[in-house]
Amino acid sequence: MKFILPSVTACSSRVGYITDIRRLPGLVLETPQLLLYTKGGSIPHLTYEVLQMVSKEQHALHIPISTVAHCHEAVVAFGKGIADFIGLKEYLTFCSIHDPAAVTPHGFNERDTVSIWSRTGRKQLDPDKYMDMIEAFQPDMYQSLCDGDTNPTSSKKRVQKSINRSIAFLEKCLERHEKSEVLKESAILGAVEGGYSIEGREDSAKYLANSSVFGYVIDGLHSNGPDVEQLTIEDVKPVLEASLKHLPNDKFRVLQGCWNPETVLSMVELGMDAFDSSYVYTVTERGGALIFQNSIKNLDIPSTKDGSNLKPDTSIYAQSSYEIPEKKKRITDDKQVTSVVEEDKSVESETQGPIVESPEDTKSQTTSLNRKYEISLADKKYAEDFTPLSRSCSCLTCKKHTRAYIHHLLQTRELLGPVLLTIHNLHYYMEFFKGIREALKSNTLDSLRKCVSEEKDTS
Repeated sequence: MKFILPSVTACSSRVGYITDIRRLPGLVLETPQLLLYTKGGSIPHLTYEVLQMVSKEQHALHIPISTVAHCHEAVVAFGKGIADFIGLKEYLTFCSIHDPAAVTPHGFNERDTVSIWSRTGRKQLDPDKYMDMIEAFQPDMYQSLCDGDTNPTSSKKRVQKSINRSIAFLEKCLERHEKSEVLKESAILGAVEGGYSIEGREDSAKYLANSSVFGYVIDGLHSNGPDVEQLTIEDVKPVLEASLKHLPNDKFRVLQGCWNPETVLSMVELGMDAFDSSYVYTVTERGGALIFQNSIKNLDIPSTKDGSNLKPDTSIYAQSSYEIPEKKKRITDDKQVTSVVEEDKSVESETQGPIVESPEDTKSQTTSLNRKYEISLADKKYAEDFTPLSRSCSCLTCKKHTRAYIHHLLQTRELLGPVLLTIHNLHYYMEFFKGIREALKSNTLDSLRKCVSEEKDTS
């Protein structure tokens, strides 16, 4: 596998290509790339056939080990790897450790092990157990085992432990990787740790710069979960720059988490190459539909049958009854085991789609909703709104269905509700990444940023 960059510049945006994938000859993935988030080995709410309706293009899958750990023995018995096991063998697979859409409890990693939280509870992985899983899953790319249990409030001592343990884990993973026959065509990515310590980031990056890895995962910026979308580029830019400036410019870089679209653009500008689509999942789970301006070309909205021009979908801002929170929500260490218990309780409801009541009942669910990027179909004002989710979107949901119908599906907890929302949100976010690549090629990234960030007053 190769990662090719036509031009290489430190801490700057770039368009690249992942090619020469032995398992998938002929496949070329262009970066910045959207890694399709999976849960339990499948894209939430979508079958393979529906996924083909969303996009027939080949993509990379993001498979968190914590969501598929329970099927390890079955995959071992199957013997053909995780891609064949889940029926998505034409997709490139990338395995990470934690689920970016679920809060990772703080304080459970130990000197020789990292804790993951699967559907059956807590599992402790040392490098050997972790590499046993990786050899069974045979991913095309995977993240080395690491201790990324840091966030903006982590102490200096916790940060240093994170760095030291991650280096030790990487050395053991590399040793197994180099000896493994089944992983000889797989690429291993090292994790850059250091929390929010500039010095820690530099130390971790300098060590990894000399290691024989395919690329890097910039880790330890958050504890995963929906709160990540509240972080801004101002929060993470200093530590990202400290990490990237010491890494080789020609290697692949991944950043995981539910980052909001504006922050993604800023991180692309700093030189990140891949992001997962867990943001799409979190928006869907709270009954949201993405409506932000996802590309420059969509500024030209088609006319109606009567010849009148339609305004961009940002016109729905005037309809929204939700208010943007006055203070930015920050990630803290107080979300521990209780978050896991709450997640376990929601396992059954996840199969039924979002639990949506009246807007008053779902107030806590929508406090993180940013009306710049999405609308909440749980709001009763959409009960008689017979327009598509987005007039500029060409997905199946927007072509066939209305906001009123999806509002009805969510209110009645029909399984089709989250299916139609996922079709729209995933397609919309895929188009956003196409827009990013086009903007980089045409040197119009600043224009795209203005489109994404602009909130028009149409009242």
